[in-house]
Amino acid sequence: MSFIDDTTKTHTITNMMNLYDTDFVKWTIQQAEALKNHDLNSLDWNNLKEEIEDLGKEQIHAVSSLVKRLIEYKLKLDYSPDTYPRNHWKTEVNNFQDEIERRLTKTLLNKIDIDKEYERAKRLVLSEYKLTLPDQCPYGFEDLMRRLPEN
Repeated sequence: MSFIDDTTKTHTITNMMNLYDTDFVKWTIQQAEALKNHDLNSLDWNNLKEEIEDLGKEQIHAVSSLVKRLIEYKLKLDYSPDTYPRNHWKTEVNNFQDEIERRLTKTLLNKIDIDKEYERAKRLVLSEYKLTLPDQCPYGFEDLMRRLPEN
């Protein structure tokens, strides 16, 4: 490799890193184009690796958050004597189930810690209501995703 080639490569890498910091959307478009063209020299390997890792973590976080909210509303329906907000809670359960169905993959399902999300949901419910809730999560994933009766 010649000095000019080394200088050009260094300049390209520096430009990619600057673009990552200054115009993330443009950086993603360029990276997608480089991947499509199998242009290995145009890939910003370090930032690309981090972004892919973060994307996976974000997907897990998003589904975990939806599961937590689903548990929260199921707990309210199953343990709260309040009658007025029940229709709202049922609507929320349906909405969270829909969103989980849209996002869930087999791989993500294996990464969701229902017990951890139960503890988080339980804290939320107990901050609103004086209830006695089970120590352990009373729901399996199938229970959470079972649709509520129409009435």
